[in-house]
Amino acid sequence: MSCPVSMLSDNFKLGNAELESIYATARADDPVSYLPDIDFWAVTRFADVKSILKDTDTFSCEIAMDPIVPFSAEMVRCLQEGNFAGKSNLVANPEPSHDRVRRIAQRGFFPKAMVVLEPRIRKLVVDTIVEFSNEPSVDLVEVMLYELPAKVVFMLLGIPDEAVKNVKRWSDNRLLLIFGKLTKEQQLAAAHELVDFWQYCVEHVEHKEKNPGSDLPSDMLAARNGDDSVLSKMDIALTVFGLLLAGHETTSNMSANAVLALLENEGRWQQLNREPGLIPNAVEELIRYRPSVVAWRRKTLMPVEISGVKVPADARLLLFLASANRDAEVFDEPTVLNLERKNARSHVSFGYGAHFCLGAPLARLELQVILEELTQRLPDLRLAASQQFSFVETVQFRGPKALQVEL
Repeated sequence: MSCPVSMLSDNFKLGNAELESIYATARADDPVSYLPDIDFWAVTRFADVKSILKDTDTFSCEIAMDPIVPFSAEMVRCLQEGNFAGKSNLVANPEPSHDRVRRIAQRGFFPKAMVVLEPRIRKLVVDTIVEFSNEPSVDLVEVMLYELPAKVVFMLLGIPDEAVKNVKRWSDNRLLLIFGKLTKEQQLAAAHELVDFWQYCVEHVEHKEKNPGSDLPSDMLAARNGDDSVLSKMDIALTVFGLLLAGHETTSNMSANAVLALLENEGRWQQLNREPGLIPNAVEELIRYRPSVVAWRRKTLMPVEISGVKVPADARLLLFLASANRDAEVFDEPTVLNLERKNARSHVSFGYGAHFCLGAPLARLELQVILEELTQRLPDLRLAASQQFSFVETVQFRGPKALQVEL
């Protein structure tokens, strides 16, 4: 009988309670374990996860966006023929190159930028709720949480709303290619979509160079001012390519996880309806309790010892952020959803250190606005009975594919 910790490489097949039980077993009995089917080491304790994320001299970020299942030779050839160059220049980009790009890209997420976006996000949320609020029941993912975060990122990037369906399809495809366990045949079928996605990002930057607007690509082009040593057009296209995945897939899943957690825990929805001032802290607790990014990756640059386990150089690590967030060494009663938790913001759901999530301010703002409007406008929202949840088929990202609720 295999150790249940081995199921971490297929965690998308598990329900939330089952997965969270395995996290607890791993932290207690097997905090650093090898997953042979994907050739990764699973790291599950908070202290280990945080120290690894912080230590860029010992642990490299360069594999963060490598596919879990390496691309086949046929797929690589297809990408080459399509002039695909969509590598990561942020999450998988070591210093100092990472710092050069991030220094300019982060301007789009400064507090003053969030102040400008907030009323536009709120209008989008309210308009979306109004569209379905007279229905007796809906799939909240379908009617709201799947597309809305994409529309928010489109505001930031200056992309027209009519591109939503294509970008969501391309992003879903890329998510499965990088973080899922596709067969060679499935990979090849998805290769052309990936090429189309990349080409769209390149063409968007070219369009913004000729038609600048109030958006991040235009701002980055202005900062570049024609100087490749400051920033190249390739850097900007790669940033758009990255944000058109990370900027909304994670927030879609985060929002669905949050609503599900509130409705599963009796009285929590009503608590936010009565005390909306709790929502900013509730956002942090919900992101801790059930994050959308359950694991992130690093590679060892030398032999290391983690929680007493010797790990060789060039080993691939899966840092289970979701498990770290339930470590009783850091969080009292970690399995309890406590909307008033004092140290909720100590979670590692957005990572830690130099590669802390660039879009965290926007993600927090979106979830706050979504919860403010949903809890006030739909105070009696409840889960539809007898539904079975299935999750996005990836090792690192997690959220329910559907969320049936009664209004």
